[in-house]
Amino acid sequence: MRRKAMLAVFVIAAGLTVFFITRAIFFAVFWMDPERGLHPVEPWMTPRYIGRTYDLPRADLQEILHLTPGETPRVPLEKLAQQRGIPVEDLIAEIEALIAARASK
Repeated sequence: MRRKAMLAVFVIAAGLTVFFITRAIFFAVFWMDPERGLHPVEPWMTPRYIGRTYDLPRADLQEILHLTPGETPRVPLEKLAQQRGIPVEDLIAEIEALIAARASK
C-alpha cells in the first residue's frame, strides 16, 4: 500500500513539473516577442503608460496633452480629454501621430 501512495505522489510531482516547465517555456517565448504589448492607444490608458509602452519622450507627450513640465498625471486619456473639452478620439489621434512620427525616424 505504501508503494502505491509513493507512486501516486511521484506521478503527481512529475505531472506538475511538466506543467510548470511547459508554462515557463510558453511565457519565455511570449515575453521575448518585441511586438508584445503594443496595443492601439485606448481611452483607459494613462500618459505614463503610453510613454513607457511606446518609448515616447515625456516632453513631447506633455506638449500634446497640454501639461506643464514635470506633470504626468495618472489619469486616463478619457478624463484628460473631458478636462480639455475635446473628444477622446481627437486626443488619441494626436498621440498616434506622435507614435507614427517617432517610428518613421
